[in-house]
Amino acid sequence: MALAVGSAWQARLSDQEHDRPPREASDIPPPEVRTPLLSVRRVPVFLQEPEADRRLLASLEESAAALPADSCVAVSESGRERYGHLADRAFVPASTQKLLTGAAALALLGPDHRFTTSVVTRSAPVDGVIDGDVWLVGSGDPLLSTGDYWGRYDDPLPFTDIDLLAAQIEDAGITTITGAVIGDESRFDGLRWVETWPERFRPGNQTQSGPLSALTVNDGFTRWDPERTAYAHNTPAADPAAFAAAFFDDLLEARDLVIRRVAQAGVVPLDATTELASIESPPLADIVRQMLLTSDNMTAELLVKALGAEVEAPGTTTGGLAAMRSALEGMGLDLSGSASADGSGLDTGNRVSCGLLVAILDTSTGGPGSLLETGLAVAGQSGTMSNRLVGTSAEGRVAAKTGTLRDVVSLAGRVETLGNRSLTFAVLSNAESMPDDIRAIHDQVVLTLVGYPDGPDISLLEPHPVVTR
Repeated sequence: MALAVGSAWQARLSDQEHDRPPREASDIPPPEVRTPLLSVRRVPVFLQEPEADRRLLASLEESAAALPADSCVAVSESGRERYGHLADRAFVPASTQKLLTGAAALALLGPDHRFTTSVVTRSAPVDGVIDGDVWLVGSGDPLLSTGDYWGRYDDPLPFTDIDLLAAQIEDAGITTITGAVIGDESRFDGLRWVETWPERFRPGNQTQSGPLSALTVNDGFTRWDPERTAYAHNTPAADPAAFAAAFFDDLLEARDLVIRRVAQAGVVPLDATTELASIESPPLADIVRQMLLTSDNMTAELLVKALGAEVEAPGTTTGGLAAMRSALEGMGLDLSGSASADGSGLDTGNRVSCGLLVAILDTSTGGPGSLLETGLAVAGQSGTMSNRLVGTSAEGRVAAKTGTLRDVVSLAGRVETLGNRSLTFAVLSNAESMPDDIRAIHDQVVLTLVGYPDGPDISLLEPHPVVTR
């Protein structure tokens, strides 16, 4: 009876919409039931989900069992834990450490923060002549470079074009500098790498980073490969501030400026208060995106020193790591068991849990976590994920930060599932003898999440159309 009344009401609404006289209930033929009462098609979504959850957990347990003993897995949805395997145990994170660095930088400095590189002198030019030296003063901009250096990357990335700074000097009508161009890197300390890094990671060995300095051009490399972007193919400057000054000197002379003395490094004097030119970096949100997308070790380490400089100059790695931890705790994150030895993840002294990586990505909408997500590489499309999960259901649906060291493989990010759900995940493995198929196991975790919920297709819940005989 209730079914007939409901059908009549629907029919009345439909007829009214089409300006036809409504039919009476007696005129409407009873519906023909084509789906068996016990069919899966009659299972509501809220009853379907427990079965999907059971399958999800069973598949994740299977993957976790195949991982090395020192591995963790964590999965959450809207901040709620969906699965955890040793999720609170801290391991060496490799480059997923950069998620901590990015989150802390965004929280402490703000997404709109910009680094300024300026050119100053003691007195204004007279008739186009500067009587004395000019100082090129760095503030830690990791993206100060030239277009040809930055244009080698496959992904379009922002940078701070130093040539535009030289153009400002020319536009000011300056023709002669009787002194020298002097590069000032005093915003940071003079250590060119993290002291606890293995020897092989330092500039001049495997060269996993350019020489650290508050004033660098083209990541502090005097020569670089025109096609291969890995730092190992480049030649680091022994004195990055002096190199930056000489590079800027060359840009000015290419504009027919006459500079009497040889470029060098030094500290700007207190009475050099006349600014001739300045240029700002892209906003910090874009810098963090560049760091995550390309897994840029140097950008990560310079951001750590910039955090330190906000507390006490000159900026140091030690001071920056303390500021980083304070910023993360201020975000309400539980850092129990974690430890940070650098910002890039090269140092094996870092310790991070899968639960912490997921918590960072799950920070509130509009906060550092959501800004981090926009910088993650996308499977099959960009950055360090461009060649991963290609041709699978995860392509274009997974944004993640990768991590690799000799004894470490890690992956953390976000999955947009085929069922229109959003899951945050982290999987991290440490092993002295890493299995050859470790990435395939990590990828299987991701593919399991992409298919969630894997219960009956929602279209199966729709009744078959009525067949009129």
